[in-house]
Amino acid sequence: MYSAEEQRHLYDLSKELLYTPQADLFSEPPAERVEDLTRVLRYHEWRYYVGNDPVISDFEYDQLYKQLQTIEEAFPTLISPDSPTQRVGKDLMENAVQVEHLEPMLSLDNSYDAEDLNDFDESVKKLCKLDPDGDVEYCVEPKYDGGTIVLVYENDRLVRAATRGDGYVGDEITANIRTLRTVPLQAGFSAKGIQKVELRGEALIRKEVFDKINQARQEAGETLFANPRNAATGGLRMKDPKEAAERGLEAFLYQLGYAVDATGNDIHTNFHSHDESIHLLASLGFKTPLAEEKIQDTQKAAPFGGLTTKTCKNITEVIEFCQAWQEYRDEYPYELDGMVVKVNSLELQDRCGSTSHHPRWAIA
Repeated sequence: MYSAEEQRHLYDLSKELLYTPQADLFSEPPAERVEDLTRVLRYHEWRYYVGNDPVISDFEYDQLYKQLQTIEEAFPTLISPDSPTQRVGKDLMENAVQVEHLEPMLSLDNSYDAEDLNDFDESVKKLCKLDPDGDVEYCVEPKYDGGTIVLVYENDRLVRAATRGDGYVGDEITANIRTLRTVPLQAGFSAKGIQKVELRGEALIRKEVFDKINQARQEAGETLFANPRNAATGGLRMKDPKEAAERGLEAFLYQLGYAVDATGNDIHTNFHSHDESIHLLASLGFKTPLAEEKIQDTQKAAPFGGLTTKTCKNITEVIEFCQAWQEYRDEYPYELDGMVVKVNSLELQDRCGSTSHHPRWAIA
């Protein structure tokens, strides 16, 4: 998302802003100061929440945030809807508004062993009229066990967020999603020719954060959550976004489901593969399966360098990858419900098509 040169500049700018005396806060045009503070805060949010690699302390981040807050309070007309200070908004309505997804979000068919995966591979080749002995490239990603979310960006700004619901209609939860630091309020889709886009992902709570939440609830005499998934889905639907922000939710985005240009033309077909679209999301600052945590295992080395995402050249590699990871599932920092296997080629995905229940080009 940021080049090495851009990162050096933003780091230096951060230090310059931090050393600005309070008395000099309004020494330059406020609009310029707001722009600088917004840029550096977005950068540090990305470093901390997406890259898990902060370069300033929490205290320093808070000082930059307070500078922006102070100027915005003095000049309310400079407050942008996607300002870092505007993540927490008004309460959700008592009865959530339901919204229709731009593209249906279908369920996934299930597999239970290597035989099921081989059958899936055979089915893909038949549907696409491919050589039965040839190779099909697949992407293998974690199947996150949290609350599914659907995000819509228009003109580079987050305009709507919803739950999965029944796959066609979900509950509108924009105010709560805006509190997630792993969700950019602004992303540069327009530079790629995309005017409106719909993304699919999962809201999760780290296992260690979940344990702390339950410990606090126990000390307060409150009912404990059964698992991180329940805590995550409940957090998405909380009436007060401030309470949702305290739930420790993070978002992984794993699919670009809809994309049109300024004239409404479908440009999803401009992408050749699933992993190409995921690399785009990662480059725009989203947390994706490409940027997930590595397993830290002190007993023996985790397979494949500890990464849980792989583009496999054939189903044999898929089976090997999934089997190798099965024993490390409990070591992962988030709850997983297995792996998802997707045909990598978007052209082959289109040729496979979907049933009314699930896409024929993916299996979990």
